[in-house]
Amino acid sequence: MTLDSLHITKRLPATIGALLSGVVFAGFVSSVIETPVSSNEYLHEHLTSSASRVDQSWEGDAFELPLQDRQKLATIVMELEQPNWTPASDSAVTGQALTATKEAACLLTTKPCAVAFRLGREFSELHINKDLRVANVKETSLRVTFSSDPEFATVSIDEIANETRLFRFYQTQYGWTQKTSEVLETKLIDLGNRKDKFVEKFSTNFVGINYYPASASWKEFWTEFPVEEIRLDLETIANMDSNSIRIFLNHDYFDNADTQAEANAKLSIFLDLCAEQNIQVLVTLFDLRPDYTLSNMSADVDHIDQVLASISHHPNILGIDIKNQADLDFPTWGQGVVEGWLTVMARHIQIQYPDVPITVGWSNPDSALGLKDVIDFVTYHEYGHVEGFSDRLDAIKTEAGDKPVMITELGSTIWNPFRSTRAAEVKQASRLESQLRQSIAADGVFVWTLNDFQHVGSDVVGRRPWRKAQQRHFGLLRSNGSARPSKNVLQAHAENLARQSND
Repeated sequence: MTLDSLHITKRLPATIGALLSGVVFAGFVSSVIETPVSSNEYLHEHLTSSASRVDQSWEGDAFELPLQDRQKLATIVMELEQPNWTPASDSAVTGQALTATKEAACLLTTKPCAVAFRLGREFSELHINKDLRVANVKETSLRVTFSSDPEFATVSIDEIANETRLFRFYQTQYGWTQKTSEVLETKLIDLGNRKDKFVEKFSTNFVGINYYPASASWKEFWTEFPVEEIRLDLETIANMDSNSIRIFLNHDYFDNADTQAEANAKLSIFLDLCAEQNIQVLVTLFDLRPDYTLSNMSADVDHIDQVLASISHHPNILGIDIKNQADLDFPTWGQGVVEGWLTVMARHIQIQYPDVPITVGWSNPDSALGLKDVIDFVTYHEYGHVEGFSDRLDAIKTEAGDKPVMITELGSTIWNPFRSTRAAEVKQASRLESQLRQSIAADGVFVWTLNDFQHVGSDVVGRRPWRKAQQRHFGLLRSNGSARPSKNVLQAHAENLARQSND
């Protein structure tokens, strides 16, 4: 044996081993890339909490108290109850005991405790004496009573009620002092009559698409708002026999005082464009904001009001999805806190906008039945294995009872560095066809998403390049606007449902 052949013989096992290792590694990477994941499941890793604020509003036009004193009295009342502490006493709190009560916060104790948190607080003067030394102030609010149990790390809502209280203040050398308080009226909120409220609305089987324009995904949808591109996309969706879409309202843009009016105007234009194509819209609030700080609830309610006040009666509103994939924030915030926040937001919408059905878009089938007794219809996302799809849906339908059940995200990316584009598109279509065939029992399905995107920001999905690549290539349409096989799959599904409804 020559020296060269000996070297070749010695190198051969190492070469084969390296090749096999490479194949195994490539298979592992491929499996990671192909594993269906919820499209937004990592968004909360890149976001920050928003600052809290308090609302101090007074009813009426004529006040005997100076503005500075009104603000002081409102602040005293609002500081009596904070969402992150609770009075330890089970008796009425009056006089100087208020100071001691504040110090008896149970936030750091090991005992179960309760706290009443108030929203929509308004104050009015009932009596002011001539020398401004005595003031009787009426407060009206929506009282939400929470219970927490540190042992089980849970927070639950016990009661929601409209409540009116009377506070008596005295002016001393040290300033205003609150002496007594009295509950004048309590009206419990009963929303049990919503059971049959939306039967007609959900008699339609919804075939929908999660939507961003190709040139303006996530935040840029609203800041850029390419109207003509949107108009053409809606025509495309309608021509596919899809009758609904799901959109996301960027919280910062719709909440910022400098951009609110502009944002709401664009939303109204968008809904009108959908009306032209007879497309119903599922609107997702609080997008890109995984914050459940209870002290921010008043600001969050204000945000809902400023968005819904002008659109709640629009005929093309399918419903409101309060928060996308809120269950992914359970590990950080705690399930009780997240569900408590969601319940308050849901009840506020149901009270103030009773004709708008509400839901929460849970990230997976295991979470789908969360808050099923609060929301009006059940929605969840299905990125799991195709096997068992219909079994998971049937189980959820059974537990949901009479409430409609929709799968508001499903689909898959065609991006895979180890497979040809054509093969990936065939697999995408095959997977979607199997999912839709098993979704007949659902009251609606929404595919992620219509378009491939030109770019996806790091502030949305992080800096990992494969994450960005995945998100750019979920579309039923290619970047040049041509149709992938999956587009024809969805259209065939929609046509089949339409035929069945006409039979």
